[in-house]
Amino acid sequence: MAALAVRGVELEWSERGEGAPVLLVHETGVDSAAWEPVAGALATSLEAPGERRRGARAILYDRRGWGGSSAPEGYRRTTIEEQSGDAAALLERLGAGPAVIAGAGIGAVIALDLLLRRPALVAGAMLVEPPLLALVPAATEQLSADLDSLAQSADRGRDALVELYLSGGLGALGAGAERLPPGLTAAARERPAGLVAELGASSAWGMPLTRLGDAERPSLVVTADSTPPLLADAAKALGGRLPGAAAEVVAASAMPPHLAEPARIAALARELSA
Repeated sequence: MAALAVRGVELEWSERGEGAPVLLVHETGVDSAAWEPVAGALATSLEAPGERRRGARAILYDRRGWGGSSAPEGYRRTTIEEQSGDAAALLERLGAGPAVIAGAGIGAVIALDLLLRRPALVAGAMLVEPPLLALVPAATEQLSADLDSLAQSADRGRDALVELYLSGGLGALGAGAERLPPGLTAAARERPAGLVAELGASSAWGMPLTRLGDAERPSLVVTADSTPPLLADAAKALGGRLPGAAAEVVAASAMPPHLAEPARIAALARELSA
């Protein structure tokens, strides 16, 4: 991976393939390795009788505080706006806009922020299990329970908090995190500050929800048959507010859609870039 100085940090990134650009934005608890299978599928062109599937320029990066990317000294908190700014700067430096932005978890909220705030950089947005719990009134009680759990684990250090998150102990702030494969969540155990900094970032997103109706680019909201109910409800509510948004449910067994069905996710991203 190459490193690029962006807004006070160094972001490690890589790309493969040629064609329409697709930026892949990873969720909390993992780094860009989570999107590697999708990137490989995107970069592959296929010719078959009566069919020509074009490749794409798949761009992966480790968000600040994850993988090989750096974080500011004393990094304790981030915002969707900060993360979105990093993604926008990366696209601009690489000359890769407008791109399809495909994000999972917090990455989906980052993609949505770009869609609304920087539409000139966005060709379309794929939003995989976006945790916009502000759209789900029933999430309030679980969020309160999560705050109690965080308070109880605070004196046990960051490693204990990471384990709480990855084990599914935070039913709202970490909904579905227990479905992430252990081989990928090593990133969170190696750099727990990134996870701690992101807790609550999606819930604190400063974009007025009324702005969702201003979206000018196509979007696709993706869930799986294993998506936790709170996330499924949030996805449905978001799809109802984004003009022309399509919905896709992937039969993804016990894992998030982009991990279980990378070829399908890549095909959907291609359709958005068409």
